[in-house]
Amino acid sequence: MKVLVTYFSQSGNTEKIAKAIYEEAAKASDADLKKLDELTPDMVAEYDCIFMGSPLHSGSLAAPVKECLAVLKSTTGQQMAGFITHMAPAYPEQDMEAFTEPMKAACKEKGIEYKGCFDCQGFLDEAMHGPVQNKLNMDDNQWADMVKKMTGRPNQEDVGNAKAFVKELFV
Repeated sequence: MKVLVTYFSQSGNTEKIAKAIYEEAAKASDADLKKLDELTPDMVAEYDCIFMGSPLHSGSLAAPVKECLAVLKSTTGQQMAGFITHMAPAYPEQDMEAFTEPMKAACKEKGIEYKGCFDCQGFLDEAMHGPVQNKLNMDDNQWADMVKKMTGRPNQEDVGNAKAFVKELFV
């Protein structure tokens, strides 16, 4: 099986999870790790299974990921799984469904089997702390608690959980 692990990452959170997914996928398949901007639709079409990663930006997949999904080629027999990093400790199931809807819709439209999505918390780039704190209308104590929860994420447990997600897909 030929596997592609591709991602868009600005702060390194999604890249860290991409590397963990790649390490696990490479144990059971011919795997490649590539940043999203290194790919063309023709290149993506060469793979049997695609893991596509994105940070959440304002509650949605990053624009480059959405753009990639829009130009995927229609295919048969291809599978796709997503992975997402975000600043919140956890999201309700209905929010995760909304976040992954663009990926599910693209898969359905292109004849790709959607296999699910892994998500974990990441650390928000410090340049975004002020704007996000203001947008969420948090006082300094609430924000300090939020920062404490995201510090060090994704951590080794998150990396292990990402690898377990890959193992589940290959069983």
